[in-house]
Amino acid sequence: MSIEIRKEFLKILANSLNTGQINYLGERLTPGFSVQRESGFSPSIPLPAQTAAETLVRYYADEDDIVRLFGILLENENARFYNAPLRIWERDRFIKLLARNKWMYDPDLKYFCRDPFYEREINLLKKLRVIDLRAQPRLEKIVSDIAAAANKLSIRDLEWRITIRCYDMDRDAVELVRKIIDLLLARQDLLGYSYELFTCLKELAVNATKANYKLLFDRHVARPQGVGAGSDYREFMRLFKEEIEENANRRLVELARREDRYITIFFQSSPESVAIWVANNASISTIEKRRLLRKIRHGELSGDSFEAASDDFAEGAGMGIGLVLSILKRHSSEREPLKVVFYPDSIKIGFELRRDELSKEKERESAPATAGSDAGHVLGGQTLSTVAGDARRGATASGARKKKSAPKTSGARGPSGKKKTATKRGPSPAKKKPTARSASSSKIKKQQKKKR
Repeated sequence: MSIEIRKEFLKILANSLNTGQINYLGERLTPGFSVQRESGFSPSIPLPAQTAAETLVRYYADEDDIVRLFGILLENENARFYNAPLRIWERDRFIKLLARNKWMYDPDLKYFCRDPFYEREINLLKKLRVIDLRAQPRLEKIVSDIAAAANKLSIRDLEWRITIRCYDMDRDAVELVRKIIDLLLARQDLLGYSYELFTCLKELAVNATKANYKLLFDRHVARPQGVGAGSDYREFMRLFKEEIEENANRRLVELARREDRYITIFFQSSPESVAIWVANNASISTIEKRRLLRKIRHGELSGDSFEAASDDFAEGAGMGIGLVLSILKRHSSEREPLKVVFYPDSIKIGFELRRDELSKEKERESAPATAGSDAGHVLGGQTLSTVAGDARRGATASGARKKKSAPKTSGARGPSGKKKTATKRGPSPAKKKPTARSASSSKIKKQQKKKR
């Protein structure tokens, strides 16, 4: 927490809001919040605005919470806020202060996001290695070098960073990415998570390339036909889908090469965590930003006027995000494991997983199975594969029906949810029971094959 951010926000509260508005602001972030109760004052004693402001800042001591509170103020600026019009004291100065602390502000959404690469000092810039697939390097040599490095890594060699630049996730890029993910997980015996991390990365990379393709399609194909992404988004999406169905991404990759529209994939390893981020050098529309944030933050954006636009031709950014979230939430204790940063001319989206949490999960999975445990890892009453499948199809209601119809009986169950019944057989050799991760990985593969 920056002391300067805390101090300046306290001044904004004291100079902009009365006690009732300060209490209302706290309630907007935490329903049931009471500044009177948190301050320790009796309800019959009037609470000065300065004391109320100090109480709110003390209660929300985390920097992320202060930025969210300020975002709520920006959303309601110049409107009636609780019992009086809201005027924010020194708003621009505070936005500049947040920018110096690497908080990026999107004026269209009135939304702040922070690039996690700047959250702490990284002393790896001298060792930063960039693999530029645009120049078509000798991949065989690079892949073999990475594989050799993975075999020689020790626990002390966990701090490194690799960057890849490419136009598309073609076969060469996929092979290279798989090797680097193996390198991320080579130590501490975490290779069992390789497929799931690759699935997450691939979904994010496909979305990033699609954002580039949309910009190129808008400029070179749709606008000459009198259709623009900004003026008629639904018709634009219909034309874009037709292009993908008829030509896949062949023409768009050619345009990407011509205009040098590439994506960048960041891999970062540290003794504490593994991180994977994808960035492109093209922005997306405000409609798509809202839709993406709604998927990541479960509708936290208030007053979303674009909700009615969610139809077959308005899917926009974020396809596959449900699948990514279902995997990450299984392996991370963070409330929002997937993060996105909007820059003026680019987007960065990715995640960070803690090595100690992965190791503990691996120990739990390798422990002897007990009677009544599910064959698949259970997430909120469903297996990971079920959640991922529902996220793919957008069938939230269908997932609820599956859960409701599951028989309420005890005993071990298979992935389908049916109770296993014993059969009379002679002695047979013991078979190794599949782990939760292997079961879920195979099902994710089947779902991706069906999609293709």
